Amino acid sequence: MNDAEGAPPAFACAEPVLLRAAVRPAGPTAPPDTDADADAAVLEQAVADPLLREAITLASPSLAAVLDAVAEGRAPRAKDARRAARAVTRYRLRMGGRATPFGLMAGVAPAGFAAGPAVRWGTGHLKYVRADMGWVSGVVDRLERDPGVLSLLRVTANDLCAVRGDRLVLPFAPAADEGQPLREVSVRHTDAVRRAFELAATPLPWTALLSRLRETYPDAPARTVERMPAELVRRGLLLTELRPPLDGTDPLGHVLDLLAGHADALAPDSRAVVAELTAIRRDLAAYAGLPLGRGRDGLAAVTARMRRLHAGERTVQVDLALDARIRLPESVRAEAESAARTLTALAAARPGPPHLRAFHADFVERYGMSRAVPLRELVDPERGLGLPAGYGTGPAAPAHGGAPDARDRLLLALAQEAAMAGEREVILDDELLTVLSGSGSPDAAGPPPSFDLLAELLADSVEALEAGDFRLVVGGVSGVAGAVAGRFGHVLGEDAGRLGRVVRSVPTRNPDAVRAQLAFRTRTGKAANVSAVPRWLDHTITVSAFTDRSARHSIALGDLAVVADARRLALVSVRLGREVVPTLPSMLLPRGNAPDLARFLEELARNGEGARPGWDWGAAAALPYLPRVRRGRTVLSPARWHPADPALQDPATGPGAWRRRFARWRDRAGVPRHVSSVHADHRIPLDLDDPAQLELLRHEWQRRPGAHLQEPPGANGHGTGWAGGRPTEIAFPLVRTTAGTAAAPVFAPVRSRTGHGPGSAWLHAKLYCSPERQDALLVRELPELLGLLPEAVGRWFFLRYRDPAPHLRLRFHGAPAVLGGELLPRLGVWHRGLERQGLCGRLVLDGYAPEWERYGGPEAMSAAEAAFEADSRACLEQLTLVRAGTLALDPRLLTAANYLDLLHRFHAGKDAALRLLDGEGPEGHRAAPADLRREARRLLDPGGDWHELGRLPGGEALLSSWERRGPAVTAYGALLRRLGGTAWSGDATVTASLLHLHHNRLAGTDRRAEEESLALARLAVRAHAGRRRAGA
Repeated sequence: MNDAEGAPPAFACAEPVLLRAAVRPAGPTAPPDTDADADAAVLEQAVADPLLREAITLASPSLAAVLDAVAEGRAPRAKDARRAARAVTRYRLRMGGRATPFGLMAGVAPAGFAAGPAVRWGTGHLKYVRADMGWVSGVVDRLERDPGVLSLLRVTANDLCAVRGDRLVLPFAPAADEGQPLREVSVRHTDAVRRAFELAATPLPWTALLSRLRETYPDAPARTVERMPAELVRRGLLLTELRPPLDGTDPLGHVLDLLAGHADALAPDSRAVVAELTAIRRDLAAYAGLPLGRGRDGLAAVTARMRRLHAGERTVQVDLALDARIRLPESVRAEAESAARTLTALAAARPGPPHLRAFHADFVERYGMSRAVPLRELVDPERGLGLPAGYGTGPAAPAHGGAPDARDRLLLALAQEAAMAGEREVILDDELLTVLSGSGSPDAAGPPPSFDLLAELLADSVEALEAGDFRLVVGGVSGVAGAVAGRFGHVLGEDAGRLGRVVRSVPTRNPDAVRAQLAFRTRTGKAANVSAVPRWLDHTITVSAFTDRSARHSIALGDLAVVADARRLALVSVRLGREVVPTLPSMLLPRGNAPDLARFLEELARNGEGARPGWDWGAAAALPYLPRVRRGRTVLSPARWHPADPALQDPATGPGAWRRRFARWRDRAGVPRHVSSVHADHRIPLDLDDPAQLELLRHEWQRRPGAHLQEPPGANGHGTGWAGGRPTEIAFPLVRTTAGTAAAPVFAPVRSRTGHGPGSAWLHAKLYCSPERQDALLVRELPELLGLLPEAVGRWFFLRYRDPAPHLRLRFHGAPAVLGGELLPRLGVWHRGLERQGLCGRLVLDGYAPEWERYGGPEAMSAAEAAFEADSRACLEQLTLVRAGTLALDPRLLTAANYLDLLHRFHAGKDAALRLLDGEGPEGHRAAPADLRREARRLLDPGGDWHELGRLPGGEALLSSWERRGPAVTAYGALLRRLGGTAWSGDATVTASLLHLHHNRLAGTDRRAEEESLALARLAVRAHAGRRRAGA
């Protein structure tokens, strides 16, 4: 099956790939019999292992201090020894059992492909050493308190700040340590603060800022003028260039370069700090040059020196470049590409994150389509929608609920059958893949344009690898190709340039869009260490960090707006007039690490892409046992065991009772000897026959409830022979081979606008009632209100909505005095009568903001509203026919027929219905229910004759309702054609909106029913075109 026939798009694996590997093979752990002897032996073994001890000195200074005491003959107390032994065991297992880069325990190397494999492992690994970003930030805080330091710097306003009442608020202030919660900072928004922010809109020298403030406030004392902006710097509302750049890898060098040669301008304390930083930088360079295992003393000395200058648990960041030359056979590349195809096929059946889909629906409901809403206005909870559910301290996004669907039931059956048969593996063959990938919903969307596939490569030898006897075990995927390797750009040498070309080559769904590299100040220094990546893209979006927003490559937050179409939200640059795709080429998860606005930008880039590629057990994920899932040579999901006995994760369960319960559960569940304990991104490889490791598991489970066991790909060295016994993981950058075909978002220039509030020329009433009662209310009760309308009410229309409670929206146009003085009292009486009968809930008055961008602009809006009224009346007539039993037609067929009539009259041409096929994907027909397709071909007539439909009971009455609706719809279409290029929106946008709102009025807000109706109409158009071509 090829792409044109609906197969998942092909992906090509680019080079270089990134090899991640443990620094050395796993070693045995064989403690003595008694617990006390075991703890002492573990600590003594660690003291005797120079590489492990150096790695621990870097990873955990507190544990390193315990080992120092043991080395000096000072034995810790039994409780402390037990805790330290557990920690050492955890680090030892991690050092030989995990490939994820971490200090001196695992590193990276670029790799590629060749006709035959070439594998060389050396011992000359290189350390890339720099000061921890959090530590540097603490030192910068200290230096920025010196007016002499500030006088040497440029400063700019923090673009994350917003005015809230009489306060200037920074909603995201970096934390001093990981344990601190997110916090916001605010100051009074005085005239002086406002003026300082105006002056610092783009970077300017500190001295120039003070000079201009003095000119603005000549009577203010000099100390007051200087103190106010200095306080803004201290609180992070103004940013200086002393903060290391977000794409830099030498933070100390950046600070020293800015202050070099200016000692005379600095206060004595700052001069001492700069002198000490210079010495620290020299000591770090010396440590970097020492071989692995011989640098502990140098590391301990420089970290102690750093802590004397600024206290902090983390002081040094080390990335390890492995001495390895790896060329993998082309068969491995082909398997990775095949796996990508499988994973994207599986994801095609699953919609994207629910909070983004809900936000898209809310956006369309409030702003419509094609209206470009300024980003800052949109995310302001008072002026706009605010941020999506689950951001910041707001309520969490609603979880998926309801009964399992067909896909869930199939997965539950697969897992249950495997458990009953004692099988460890499910084979994903073509038939099963087709079933699992073919049950897509209308909310499912296309695959991403690229991603990194992380997989462990297993082969017993290089020869086995060459012969194709290998396995790939999928570990996960990243958001964009190159993200896994991004933070290692500084250690990859010339391969970093090749990686940059990969990132730049990633296509966008809209070929006219521009990618912009997203960068932001992180919540903690630890996160900043892994988010610093080279600048690879031509455009940048920087959030809450020093940058020159006037530079050509910079896209400022104030230049960005958000626009919607029927499927997705898009970010656009008003200055560029193009869609912008924020791109984060790193593995850092924005949630919890980035400002919420930066997270929103990153998620906007992925909205409309559907679920992230990968295997998902769905409703079966919580079952006690899940088998391995394999397709070809790729393991898509390892086997897993969830502890069925809650006492195993209860801290109150004592060690003896825990071991007995665990043994019983392990025997019943068939858990193998070698497993990994997994909790979120924490993973520890274990030998369950080892008492020390079993004790470690008890400790892990009791402090991390929710953990589970998983089969490790290379357990006990199996499959790691090709890599000398080291666990390895490879990041394959996969890029779609087909260009994006999505249309560029249509949006009008951002314009200021005002809506119609109560007391204006529009009266907008929301009548709350359940969806099940809406048809009856429209057919039986609304005509009474329409009969009460004053003659001066010029036009009206209705819509159905959920926000979040279901309701009807009734809008009436007329003179304000008539609407308020005559219609409103009548509306109130009518509503109270319905309320007494239990037919509806509350009535709410609201404003009405015409969707100019969606319907052609202000000049077209009156004609559009006349068409809305005509369609509202036609829908009432048709609903009356249906409820009376006069017209017996499936609602989806009825709506599809209306679509074709609306198109025919709006475009005043018999071929107008062909426009329904514009933008239809290759799978568009699949949404049409099979049992209705034959009826659609027989009854729906895109040519406009409607002979068969008219013969049905109630058919003539239906066609008559169309005739009454037709003139207003035709007049609207004719007006838009006369406006031509001056209209705010084109035909495609307007007709899509007309059809969407017709479905809303006639059938409701069910997205699937709307997709099915469109599919039936398109099916009829295709059939009609086929008959014409055949001369029928």
